[in-house]
Amino acid sequence: MIIYCEECGFKNTIDEALVKGPKPQIPCGKCGDFLRFYGLKAKALKTSASKKKKVTRSCLILKYGKVVVLVNESNSRVEIGRQKSNDIQVVNNRVSRTHALVEYKDGKFYLTDQSSNGTYLLMEGRKGVTVRKKEIMLTAKGVIGPGYKVDFKSPDAIYLLFEQTP
Repeated sequence: MIIYCEECGFKNTIDEALVKGPKPQIPCGKCGDFLRFYGLKAKALKTSASKKKKVTRSCLILKYGKVVVLVNESNSRVEIGRQKSNDIQVVNNRVSRTHALVEYKDGKFYLTDQSSNGTYLLMEGRKGVTVRKKEIMLTAKGVIGPGYKVDFKSPDAIYLLFEQTP
């Protein structure tokens, strides 16, 4: 930053890292008088506001046919299964009444299988796995097959997509 000395008019080039506190004591390079920094308080407030970490929240979008369900802080548990009471109802003989859960916990998303036939999960960049009676973290977009194998083009897949919101 460039600061002109009020005493002698000398043009001082100052490293901004040296300017600390509301009244820094930096002498002029020519006459030695302390330089005056106007508007420093406003600049300090602006800098601290820009350094604040922006909180981005994520949500998971589950899509099955025409049904779209969001999983986030306010809707942290989604049930998948054959019963009508489930958030996503999948009518198929291989699907249990309450087959699986997708949950949001501690800022992360999890798939928990509760079925007899397992839940097939395929995420981008990974091999497909069958989840049986356990929980697995969802880390990338992909597809879920409750009780049956699916791929990214399967019409019977439950599609998962992550979205960041400010």
